Amino acid sequence: MEYVVWFLISFILIDIIYSFFFIRKSKREKKIPAEAQYLIYRYQLDIKKFSYQKFLKIVGLVTSFDIALVATCIGVIDSIIWQILVGFVIIIPIAIVSFLLLGKYYQKKQLKDNLKELEKEKKYLAKKETKKKRKEQRKGKKKNG
Repeated sequence: MEYVVWFLISFILIDIIYSFFFIRKSKREKKIPAEAQYLIYRYQLDIKKFSYQKFLKIVGLVTSFDIALVATCIGVIDSIIWQILVGFVIIIPIAIVSFLLLGKYYQKKQLKDNLKELEKEKKYLAKKETKKKRKEQRKGKKKNG
């Protein structure tokens, strides 16, 4: 139970700090945090397809979760040297897996949004084609009548 409390406190604290220094700063200066840049370039995400601020908040939550998880895991170990070594060893795989999952999620979301847009465009074109046919029929009736 002690480790769960430690995890929650560190997660909330890290998320507040991350939000204050990176997300708030990126709103004002239009700078993209490194984690967000990695996701955008690695998974070819189009930030115009989804809410950029929501994306930054989710990236911040994932980063905070990763750091809090590593801090909780190394908190079990007594030796500072072992804590540092284990921390360096487990931070990379945890970050890679979490960003992989987040990147795949946004790729699917982007694909789903693209499919919705294609459906809307098909409906629009079909509607436009029907209107065009009706207009031609009316012209034909006027010429004949």
